[in-house]
Amino acid sequence: MASAKSTLSHAAGLEDKSKRSFNVIHPPPSPTRTPGGSVAPYETENNNAAGNSRPLPQNTFRVGVSEDKNRRCRRTMEDTHSYLYNFLPPAPPACMLNSNLCSDTDKAAIYSSLDENAAGESDNGYFAVFDGHAGTFAADWCGKKLHHLLEDSIRKNKDNKSMPELLDQTFMNVDKELKDLPVKNSGCTAVCAVLKWEDRTVDSGTDSAGEQSPSSKKHSAEKKPTKRVRMLYTANVGDARIVLCRSGKALRLSYDHKGSDENEGKRVANAGGLILNNRVNGVLAVTRALGDSYIKELVTGHPYTTETVIQPDLDEFIILACDGLWDVCSDQEAVDLVRTVQDPQDASKALVDHALARFSTDNLSCMIVRFEKPKELNTVAGVGLGILPEKNTSESALVDEDVVMDDAAEKKATPPKTEEAK
Repeated sequence: MASAKSTLSHAAGLEDKSKRSFNVIHPPPSPTRTPGGSVAPYETENNNAAGNSRPLPQNTFRVGVSEDKNRRCRRTMEDTHSYLYNFLPPAPPACMLNSNLCSDTDKAAIYSSLDENAAGESDNGYFAVFDGHAGTFAADWCGKKLHHLLEDSIRKNKDNKSMPELLDQTFMNVDKELKDLPVKNSGCTAVCAVLKWEDRTVDSGTDSAGEQSPSSKKHSAEKKPTKRVRMLYTANVGDARIVLCRSGKALRLSYDHKGSDENEGKRVANAGGLILNNRVNGVLAVTRALGDSYIKELVTGHPYTTETVIQPDLDEFIILACDGLWDVCSDQEAVDLVRTVQDPQDASKALVDHALARFSTDNLSCMIVRFEKPKELNTVAGVGLGILPEKNTSESALVDEDVVMDDAAEKKATPPKTEEAK
């Protein structure tokens, strides 16, 4: 146990996480004043398992996080969160690394091009909440390491895998890493999101079901126009949840993997396990998690994934939170509570306070990412942008908005399309 904890740089001397609310929006590291008039230190990397990450001038989203141990019911805080403002920064051109590869004129042109594309290429984000069980080891490890494994998978993607496939691959790699560590019984639920700019093919021959019409298939080999869009990719295991606010409506982008879920119960039974009192073998309340190596054949780490094209005129913010919030608050209620709160920090604290007032019995972690409309965003009239659940192909057409609502409604009835546990 001691040797395992030593692998975490912050294992010794963890700060008291009984109740924390962090303002991660304002860049200047100036001290703040408490109600009593004393100066409180500015909180930075100690609040974020991924390290110190501050918003850049070109960022068009803002992050706010609040946590509470819920000391009325819990003696320890087992939640961890992480976020990065500049996730996947663009790699410099080869000639920037080797001055002999191009002339000064070429370098000047490249610098100019990088400046023009800075708002799109570096405006990426990573957000995650981990809810630990049987100790904090797995949650803390994932908070510090998962984004590194994901970035490594993305940069080494030679097979042109889709982002949902890369998220699944990353979760599997996390399970492999945790299996080799001494603490076998520690695990965590997880919800992760990646906000990323991409050039997507605009398919004018797409019908309402997202399939190409016969006439458009004849020209499939022809080069199609592309459009720069903001993509939101999500992955979750367990009952940590992510909700998107679209024009005031709550759209769930995750799947609750619980013993009470019929589809998950069948999967566990097919893998040789039992659901007793809505728990896997009478032990775990969640049917998917990271870690839990001692019961991995039943509690798989394969995530439920979605990909969403962010609509700048409709999509307002996302909420990532552990089950401490969702046990006492519905998706729509959470959206309604904070929709008018523009500061995501204040909004996240409002949700945590609401859960405490509703007598939640679990640790509480809530992260809100509010989208700001980009200064310039070239839109294509007549093209609907929507949610594309669990596509495993590298190319995907933009679907009509009506299909978005249908997909969201079907998620509760449709089992996740993930690989069975072996």
